[in-house]
Amino acid sequence: MKRELVIVIMTVLLVGCSANQPKENTEQTWDYREGNVIAKESTKLLVVDSTDVTELELKPELKTVEEILSVVKPEAVWVTAINESELEAIEVGDEVSLDIEGDVSESYPAEASAKRITVIDKQAK
Repeated sequence: MKRELVIVIMTVLLVGCSANQPKENTEQTWDYREGNVIAKESTKLLVVDSTDVTELELKPELKTVEEILSVVKPEAVWVTAINESELEAIEVGDEVSLDIEGDVSESYPAEASAKRITVIDKQAK
């Protein structure tokens, strides 16, 4: 009887201790290397994680960038182009590859500079 009680107590302790272990972060975070352009200004682009584009497509009633950012809350970054001439060929809807220079700010949306922005897939017109 004493042996069984010790086994039960040990089992409870082991289960309790393992339940307190921190969970691994299984959520993927965006690396800012590729995304889709949802807004364009003279020297910068607002790029969102490509995985968020499906959710944006399901909400066509959202017309402004502010609405998209506040309702859908996609992973987003304002990218300032170091070489502004690269922006000429880029349009809203294009999928782009980003070569980020320096740090990415922790604001929302994030902000960063890119030494190269390359179009991966042009928006179908």
